[in-house]
Amino acid sequence: MNTRSKVIIVPCNTYDKETVFRAVKAGVLALGGIGSFIRHEERILVKPNYLSAADPDKAVTTHPAVIEAVLRLLSEYGCADLSCGDSPGHGKGEAVAARLGLGETFRALGVREAEMNEEVLTDYPEGKTAKSFYFAKEVTRADAIVNVCKMKTHALERITGAVKNVYGFICGMRKAAGHVTYPNPNVFARMLADIHRKTDIRLHVMDGIVAMEGNGPGSGDPVPMNVLLFSADPVALDATFCRLVNLDPRLVPTCEQGQLLGIGRHEEADIELLLAEPGEGGAEPSVTAVTAAELVSRFGNPAFNVDRRPGMNGGKWGRRIGILNHVTKRPYIDKKACVKCGVCVSHCPVPGKAVDFRKGKDQPPVYDYSRCIRCFCCQEMCPKHAIHVRGI
Repeated sequence: MNTRSKVIIVPCNTYDKETVFRAVKAGVLALGGIGSFIRHEERILVKPNYLSAADPDKAVTTHPAVIEAVLRLLSEYGCADLSCGDSPGHGKGEAVAARLGLGETFRALGVREAEMNEEVLTDYPEGKTAKSFYFAKEVTRADAIVNVCKMKTHALERITGAVKNVYGFICGMRKAAGHVTYPNPNVFARMLADIHRKTDIRLHVMDGIVAMEGNGPGSGDPVPMNVLLFSADPVALDATFCRLVNLDPRLVPTCEQGQLLGIGRHEEADIELLLAEPGEGGAEPSVTAVTAAELVSRFGNPAFNVDRRPGMNGGKWGRRIGILNHVTKRPYIDKKACVKCGVCVSHCPVPGKAVDFRKGKDQPPVYDYSRCIRCFCCQEMCPKHAIHVRGI
């Protein structure tokens, strides 16, 4: 590829709806405008991050103000067949949308709530790692997809952003089974890259106004980052997130494997960073080229709580450390916070269960680490944030 991947950064320190809409409009205009990505007659699926039905201020999901802004931009462009939804790992997307208060938005903009529970087996013989997927039917119906992801940490892949968010194309409990089929971070990342290669995702928008650090993607801590990021390249977008939090993108499997499989680029020299400031009164945004160092100086958070240790992507020694991490990095249950609901047990994909009520249902579940594949589905889906990961 001769041209560099563009990533647009728009400052935004509030979820005020009008402010967010102006910021989203400025970011998309700086990339060439929505017409560069979407034709108004197409069937468009907007895919947020609906990890679980949590309050917006917890930073578990894409914030509803960002989702609404993207939908409004598409609606004002003239897109008449708009749907919005995600398949969360636990429960239904409709419950998450209701918790986020999106019903009024959907009605006002004529957006159909995407039904993401019915799956369609989709063959992909060209896949480098995955040869088929059980996609939600809405994914197969869409002509184009807009990926509206959240800036968060992730126990398996270090971060979750644009590349990882597409795992929501897979229906419900089928996600957990995928961790058995793709049992380590690199293989799992290659499967995600195959999803990107198979589907027509035109635009990626990252909600980083308030991000999640620490025990992400569902039990971490909200932290202001005060930015929205935009790109047609999901790897470049995630790599920019990494640089903002002082994390080497080469340590992130979704960045490294995504580049190797050709869905984007993470090297600094291959990414053009543009800072877009929304114009006053509907004026064109002010767009300025910036270096990664300048971007980090203004918006970076070097104290952001994320796993920065060398890992499986860092050469011969890195591979050895990665193997050691895979052995020592393990989930554990805070017995005082555990309510013995069994969500971790039901979401464990390992035959025979790596976490189970081995001491009875009146006691917290217990791990058998000899079975555990370190997929961290239990930690991701715990509704009481009672599961943490040692070694991060």
